[in-house]
Amino acid sequence: MARLPGKSENLMNEFFHSEGIEMATKDITELIPISKGRKSARNKKHAKTSDWSKSETFNLGFIIKSKGGAAKKKGSFGYLVFPDQGRGPHNLVKQDFMLEGLNNSINKIVEKLNLKLVQAIEEEL
Repeated sequence: MARLPGKSENLMNEFFHSEGIEMATKDITELIPISKGRKSARNKKHAKTSDWSKSETFNLGFIIKSKGGAAKKKGSFGYLVFPDQGRGPHNLVKQDFMLEGLNNSINKIVEKLNLKLVQAIEEEL
């Protein structure tokens, strides 16, 4: 990074705020469980097959959150609000898919970021 003074931070932010978020969201989404409960529940829109997340960016990082909030709010995926804590009447067991999905993406994100940095260094030489 010292070989790219003034450029490495911008390159990293661009990567994290686009590809990094996309990679982490994909890995989290793959782990979202789909309930096999009531028949009517299976016909409803589910987070796993929808655009369930929103993200916030900051310098050299990002936060991924679920959209909405209350389960009663239209278009909301209320069951994603506290998935890793096992809160709520229909979420009695910790799911851990948010943390596991993020952990699954970390090595992929670091490897791809490293390739981008190496490529930028080679272009500078």
